[in-house]
Amino acid sequence: MDATVRFVLSLSIGFAVIIGIVRYRKIDPSYYPFLYIVTISFLMELLVHLFTLYGTQKMIIVSVHLYSFIEFYLFTWLFHNWGLFNRRKDIFLATIGVSFIVWALLSFFIHGFQELNYSFLILYSFVLIFFSVSSINKMVVHERGNILRNPKFLICLGIIIFYTFFIMVNATYLSVFKQNLNISRIFRGNLHKINVYSNLLVNFLYAVAMIWIPRKQNFTIPF
Repeated sequence: MDATVRFVLSLSIGFAVIIGIVRYRKIDPSYYPFLYIVTISFLMELLVHLFTLYGTQKMIIVSVHLYSFIEFYLFTWLFHNWGLFNRRKDIFLATIGVSFIVWALLSFFIHGFQELNYSFLILYSFVLIFFSVSSINKMVVHERGNILRNPKFLICLGIIIFYTFFIMVNATYLSVFKQNLNISRIFRGNLHKINVYSNLLVNFLYAVAMIWIPRKQNFTIPF
């Protein structure tokens, strides 16, 4: 698939950004991290494309390293707002702290910002999928209504779809697979194509989820 086509399709995340900006003052504040996620994702797509055309590979690698941790932090913040950690701030902070240590060790001491941190990308993808499955289980038990109009479900479904293929793509670049499996360039290219189309589907789910985010509740103080 042509790089320009991939870039144009990736910009479909912009629909969620536009809807989120229009509804920003009306939506439940617990979903603010989600708006930040789609906005940063959109900006990241633009940045990587510019670096590909006018920058260096080093600039792309550093950007992806930083973006990976920021995205994980925002998603964890979102799940914390949804009550995944039972509203316990200590668990939320511990999760962020451990993930930062792992990210720093892999980024600075193992990869040294010389190559993409595939280990962390795969690890945090597994964690986000686990968070999403756990959230869906809690939704099934505690929430009522049409699940297809539930923004939490749509966001979690999008995470599961995208990061499942994301793991498959990044796993092919790990040395353990390179040494033990004869992974052809055609096979890797097909995985990239699937990942592009899954990303397009997920961006659509995110846009729909942004539409269904509930309004913020206005509380009045009784006399």
